[in-house]
Amino acid sequence: MLLYGEFGFTLLKLKPCVLIEFRDKKVTQLYCERVIVPVLHALADKTIGYFVISEQVNTPESALEGSILVYQYDHKEILGLFDHSTTVPEETMADILDYPGHLPRSEKEIPTMKTVIYFHDRNTTRIALTTFAIQDNEKDITLSHFERYRYACKEQLDIDLKLLIQ
Repeated sequence: MLLYGEFGFTLLKLKPCVLIEFRDKKVTQLYCERVIVPVLHALADKTIGYFVISEQVNTPESALEGSILVYQYDHKEILGLFDHSTTVPEETMADILDYPGHLPRSEKEIPTMKTVIYFHDRNTTRIALTTFAIQDNEKDITLSHFERYRYACKEQLDIDLKLLIQ
């Protein structure tokens, strides 16, 4: 379900890009053919593209080769991070994926880590749209980030967003 939110936030131009990684080449290819390509083809304004990461690109947390980056054409420079074998720092990934916080950089930061979830509040159910990590001292910037997303979702889609920080 998180791709529902991440993809949607990218379509709303809130996020510069979304990373799609299933860790299975066949599933990723099927998702690209059956979801990404038809959605991008159906868009009236052609402002979004996709890029399959074919090089050995890693983050400290995962290998991204074979993953798909759906990106805003206005942020095409992002592709330069993924077109050659490299390791992309977590802070850079958080920035390009528009996450206002960061994962723990050391064991000392583990106790101060919080999980953030943005929900689509549907009266009787809540659907998680995105989740990411922040540190205690990043709550204010996260609240500002959430308000930007909440406003855009309400204005453009009449969706009520709710926030959970735990």
